[in-house]
Amino acid sequence: MNFGSPDLLFLLGTILVMYFLFFLPQRRKQQALTKMLAALKKGDRVVTTAGMHGEIVAIGDKTVTLKFHGDARVDFDKNAVAQVLDGNAS
Repeated sequence: MNFGSPDLLFLLGTILVMYFLFFLPQRRKQQALTKMLAALKKGDRVVTTAGMHGEIVAIGDKTVTLKFHGDARVDFDKNAVAQVLDGNAS
């Protein structure tokens, strides 16, 4: 098989397009998630990956303790926090 310049350019172009469409957005999303997890603080209202809404009452190196309605408190892995809610959200 003989590869010429157009074949090589097509291959490089395809790799470049894949990088910009798939890898770069995923990398940015992971960086934003890491930044959000590092900025967690006591009192933040969060949603876990399981969809549970709660308020952070304690933070450890790898875990967070969430308080739910009433006085129920549950420990979660920090990576289970999907998003931080705004102050005026539920």
